[in-house]
Amino acid sequence: MSGSLLNFSHDEINLAIRVVLGIDVLYFVAAGVYFFVRNERLASKAGQHGNITYTTPFTIHTGIAWGSPECPLEIREQYFRLRRQMLLHGAIAAIPVLVYLVLLRPYFH
Repeated sequence: MSGSLLNFSHDEINLAIRVVLGIDVLYFVAAGVYFFVRNERLASKAGQHGNITYTTPFTIHTGIAWGSPECPLEIREQYFRLRRQMLLHGAIAAIPVLVYLVLLRPYFH
């Protein structure tokens, strides 16, 4: 074993980049589905407290009117926590793609 990353061939590095980006896409899709399901469950829970959910005509996402006076504080806090987690996981999933686009794309594509 040679012990240096510089001894890998161009094709081996290109394959490793593709594998990492493929895993990253799978993570992004799985996290998106997970947060979609959690949002829908929260919207279902919020719907029990009054008419504080809405749908838009072109999406399958159910929104929660967190600013409504009918919306309980518990639902509002859970909604904001879910949004923060979704943003954090999206940012984490974007890191490998950004590293590739900024640093590696000119050399490996």
